[in-house]
Amino acid sequence: MEKNADELILKLISGTYEEFCESIVVFLKVYDKKTSFEELDSTSSREKLWNRLFYYLTDYVHIDQHHHCLAALRILSRDKTKLNDLITDDVIKIILQNAGLTKICEGEQILCTIVTIESLKLLCNLLFNSTKMQHSKILISSLPYLVERVKNYTDDIPNDVKLFDLRILFLLTALNTSTRNIIKTELYGDAYLIKIIEEFAEQNQKNKTRVVKAEEITIVCEVLKVLFNLYIHSDDIGVEDQEKLKNLVLILYKLLTFKYPMQQDDIESNIVNLLTVIPYSCYIPIVQAAENKDCKDVFQEMDMSAICVLLKFLEKRLECKTHILENFSPIVTVLVRLVKSEKIIRKYIRLQILPPLKDVTHRPEEGATLRAKLCKLLTSPITQLRDLVAELLFVLCKENVNRMVKYTGYGNAAGMFAAKGLLGREQVETTYSSDSEDSETEEYQKYKEQINPVTGCLEHPKPNPFEGMTEEQKEYEALKLVNLVDKLTKEGVVRPCRIGDDGKPEPIEHVLELQNELPKQQYGRKDSDSE
Repeated sequence: MEKNADELILKLISGTYEEFCESIVVFLKVYDKKTSFEELDSTSSREKLWNRLFYYLTDYVHIDQHHHCLAALRILSRDKTKLNDLITDDVIKIILQNAGLTKICEGEQILCTIVTIESLKLLCNLLFNSTKMQHSKILISSLPYLVERVKNYTDDIPNDVKLFDLRILFLLTALNTSTRNIIKTELYGDAYLIKIIEEFAEQNQKNKTRVVKAEEITIVCEVLKVLFNLYIHSDDIGVEDQEKLKNLVLILYKLLTFKYPMQQDDIESNIVNLLTVIPYSCYIPIVQAAENKDCKDVFQEMDMSAICVLLKFLEKRLECKTHILENFSPIVTVLVRLVKSEKIIRKYIRLQILPPLKDVTHRPEEGATLRAKLCKLLTSPITQLRDLVAELLFVLCKENVNRMVKYTGYGNAAGMFAAKGLLGREQVETTYSSDSEDSETEEYQKYKEQINPVTGCLEHPKPNPFEGMTEEQKEYEALKLVNLVDKLTKEGVVRPCRIGDDGKPEPIEHVLELQNELPKQQYGRKDSDSE
């Protein structure tokens, strides 16, 4: 096989044109799935083959072999070895010309689709694997032609051309951040991208029985990815951009509320990612005035169907067993931002995640409800995940410590309280509205005094472990406990703390120091948990 491979490469590099034509077809079959080519390194075969392919690619007498040459170059470009050395300005110009992205091609129809698509695929590989390509001034100078083509997309342009156009935009804006401003501000590329998904959403809205093709959804997903890159730092925006982004959120509302025959998770995932970078001031179009007031997703005369989709997406992500942070953090981030931005969204999501308490016999983290699943994550070893969930629940509780304890238990929320400096301090007044939205249920009222604030559930009275002991025995047991804790402290197993003036834990030298602080360390519950 190795001998045959060497002969094949030799014929491609130095054989006759007829041998080249026969060998390149074999090369494309044999090497179709390969990603590395160590066999090309021994005798500079990599450079020789690369140059030979470009030789025929610029030979317009044998134009019928151009798509084969580009396909072979696409395969070779999967391997990063010496790739930066192989890429020259002339190479980039040739590829761009074949991709229809130069001044010469401007205004021309895409006639040779196979050549165009192979060139775009090759560009994608080079962008992904070559830092030289990512920062090529020649490639960046072709952006006006690429954005112009995106602007003028019609049904006549093949979907593969659209797909790889958009992938080039995604890779370039992801790997060379300086291009984001060029595309968005200088070329108005974001407006043309928004137009693509807006037309898709309007078509679906006008004709709900329309058959949506898989390639259409793929194109929409690619647009959403590029928009994410363009808006990733968009918090400080002007009035004009605010209106543009509000319109984008309205489009996302339409996309979320449409049922797709396939790739539902893909499109929802990309919408969620994009929503994480939308400024707080632009979220309101995600809820619309309800046309049908009897619909189950209506809340206070507003259509919450898009929010329902996001909550269902959250439930799906809660079932993920791998890549937990990557899968879970975008949707929780979106929900945190939404509940912070709009009062009606916070109220609705709160009712879905933290409905009025009825079951007080089980711990908050027990069960299959959304509340239980999220409370389990409050003690997750993945710090970033734990903090995100805690922030969501805390905002749903209107940043009220007592209410958070009521719904999650003090034990589950203690980490967040410590991080925020809320332990042992009087809570400052929050900016939330004063109207109560947490009327207590009969079940909660009945057992309120028996609920353990640490576990967050009903606990029946337990026998006193000191019953029957003399005062001397009690003192002996207490001293044993103090000595044990002191030993663990000295060995570095535990680190006792007291609450500092800033409300955050601070280490102590000896456990007996806690005795003087005991009155103000104890957690006091208010008589009423409602606002």
